[in-house]
Amino acid sequence: MHTSPVVVTVAGHGEATFAPERCTVAVVVRIETGEVERSVGTATATVSRLTELINAQFDSHHGPINWWSLDQVRHSRHRPYNKDGLQLPYVYRAEAALEVKFSQLGAVGGFVDAVSTLEGVNVGNFDWALTSKSRAARIVQVRELAIRDAQSKAETYARSLGRNTVHPVAIADPGMLGVDAGSSHTAVGARAFAAGGSNEAIALKPENITLSADVHARFEAW
Repeated sequence: MHTSPVVVTVAGHGEATFAPERCTVAVVVRIETGEVERSVGTATATVSRLTELINAQFDSHHGPINWWSLDQVRHSRHRPYNKDGLQLPYVYRAEAALEVKFSQLGAVGGFVDAVSTLEGVNVGNFDWALTSKSRAARIVQVRELAIRDAQSKAETYARSLGRNTVHPVAIADPGMLGVDAGSSHTAVGARAFAAGGSNEAIALKPENITLSADVHARFEAW
């Protein structure tokens, strides 16, 4: 029987993927013409139509749109140059940015399809996410997976030394046991989408959200 333990220090990793529950769509309205009144008027009309489409689906409790924001219409001007280096007349730009959050993901494609037909509208980033409550619960899950991974590693190392029992001594976030943390972190994976055919509502295909967690742990092997 061993009279003293062997100290085993390991890193544990946990990772899991989950379907997104929310999507925030970034929309930009940008109009450029040779007349300031025309640019501002067209942009304002487009923003007005956008807000109508949003309000028709807005319900802060039930969705499908549960939150949205709008910047005021901003305008600026610049004088471009042609290929010969000659300065051209002023171009007047009017633009506004909107963010629209969906709690019902099935409604995103139809909304994007509708707003994309409006003059000057550019649909930008799609931010796929979990709800705050769900994300907190999922992080607990992947941290538990990381701890189990650390335990399994320690048991494997102990058995290779002829030790059959391990007892946890310390567990911590990476770097807090005096071990190099490296690139360990808790992270959310990439989001993506794919569009369907042009004659049908855009079919978005969000990637699952990947959460990962890393821990450092110290055990005594007997």
